[in-house]
This record gives sequence, structure tokens and C-alpha cells, in this order.
Amino acid sequence: MSTNAGSQPPRLHELPASAYHRIWPSLRALARNTLFARAVAEQGAPGQVFAYPAESPAVVYVIHDYGMSLLYGSTGLAGVDEQLLAEVVRRPRSAAEWLQVAPAVWAERLQGRAVERYTRVNFRFSPQAYAVCRPSPAAPEVRIVRADRTAFAMPGSVVPRLFWRDAEWFLAAGGGFGAIVDGELASLAFVSFVGDTGLELGIETLPHHRGRGLARLACAALIDECLARGREPVWACRLENTASHRLAESLGFTAAHHFPYFRLPPTAC
Repeated sequence: MSTNAGSQPPRLHELPASAYHRIWPSLRALARNTLFARAVAEQGAPGQVFAYPAESPAVVYVIHDYGMSLLYGSTGLAGVDEQLLAEVVRRPRSAAEWLQVAPAVWAERLQGRAVERYTRVNFRFSPQAYAVCRPSPAAPEVRIVRADRTAFAMPGSVVPRLFWRDAEWFLAAGGGFGAIVDGELASLAFVSFVGDTGLELGIETLPHHRGRGLARLACAALIDECLARGREPVWACRLENTASHRLAESLGFTAAHHFPYFRLPPTAC
């Protein structure tokens, strides 16, 4: 792998959407859950794609507008990779960014930089375990309904409008189920990312409705839909998110893989 011609230092180039296909083979080959990056690369969600070199990417950096990112690949030249990593870390950002990396050497190179290290957990779903622990039908005062435009506009930090370009695309390619209490959408389980065989779940419950098991009911409806469509439900979260862990385990998921997860802080104005 050669560096840029002349005296120009190596740098990541932002790809136009028409060139995103250049990274599809390498992204799909990663042996981990990278559905958020694929959502950007396949233009189902807003974000940016950077690569070095631009024409035949060896290093790729994908940013989802939700604040998740992925850096993967290698030039085979330590000095070049270090410069590209420094560019990622120093990149101006108005909010914190959560970065995954592959291969593991990138995590080693991030040690000592101005980032915080966490752990991201990918879960494995067991249909047999789900059949045993699937929740009973909702109480009469709770209605489980298919997601509509109201669901797309739901307030919260993990909601469809932060993962999909518009309501039409969400309802056509994603969808979900909500728990209605007293006429209000109290909890929502929805498809946040779509893969070849799997659908990743996103969950939001309004603060004043939490602790009532509504998310579990909505998730069960979505899992049932996934299974009926021959798709695998996918679950991932930070290790520190104990509420998500407990909910996943109550629905037949078990922790399967742990990966470094780096919080890149917003840059000073």
C-alpha cells in the first residue's frame, strides 16, 4: 500500500453516496454486528462514509448520524494508519461519538488518546429460550399495535426518526410494535437496522411508563414478527446498560461477544 503522491499527508476522503458501493464487500465481511454502518453504506440511514484511498479503500470510517461509528481495515503501514486514526480522533464533532474498531490493533492504538473505553455486547438469540420465557398476553388496559406515523414521531433518545430517513422508509422496510396505555404510545419496539438475515431491535419507553413490563410486551410482538418473516432478531448494547441486558435475557438472548467501544468526546468550540 503506497501513501499519497507528493508531500501530501495521507487523509480520509469523504465518499459521495454514488461511491458507497466500494466498501460493501469489506463491510459485509466483518464478523460482527455492523448493521448500523451498513444502514449508512446502503443509504437506508443518514451518515457519512470516509475512506483511504478513495478509489480502492483499505481503511474505512463510517459515521451514523445517531452518533455511532465504525473504523476498520488497515493500510499495512503503521505510520499511515496512525495518521488516519489521529484524523478520526481530532475530527470536529458537536456531540459525543461511539466508535467501534476492527481489527483489534486499532483499539491498542487508541490507548493513551483522549477517548474513554467501554464495552459493547452483541447478543445471540435462542428461539428455544424465547419459547419458554415469552411473556403472557398484555393486560386488558394495554394494547399492542403495529407502528404507524405516530411511532415515527415518538419523543425519546432511541426512536425511529433518529435511525431512518423518513416515516415512509421506516414503515416500509422497518416497522415495529407499540404498547398503548390510556390512548398514549407508552413503549415502542422497532427495527432500527436491517441486515441480510437479521433485524436489530430498538426500544423506547416514556419515562412515566417505565417499570411496568411494557417494553417486554412490545419486544415480544416484534420478535414474533421477525420469526414469522424468517429473520433473526438482533440485540446489542453497552455493557453498562444493565436495563437493556436484563430485558434481552428475559426474551431469550444471551451475551455472545464483547468488543471495545470508545466514546469520542465533542470537540471544544
